[in-house]
Amino acid sequence: MKNRITKIQIATIIAFIAYAIWERAVYIWAEKLPKSDPIIRVDLVMIYPVLFILLIISFVQLWKQLGKKK
Repeated sequence: MKNRITKIQIATIIAFIAYAIWERAVYIWAEKLPKSDPIIRVDLVMIYPVLFILLIISFVQLWKQLGKKK
């Protein structure tokens, strides 16, 4: 049986790429702020759990695929 990448795994890859782009944009934005302004990253409260869940599901799928090969 061929190892095929699942839709969740594709979504995980896309989500991590989007997160990297977002982090770069926030870094550029934060550099323009005055040094006295606090940077409170409430967006990470939503982003990290989604990335974590996608990553866990992708690893479980990969683990199951590798288990079927044996």
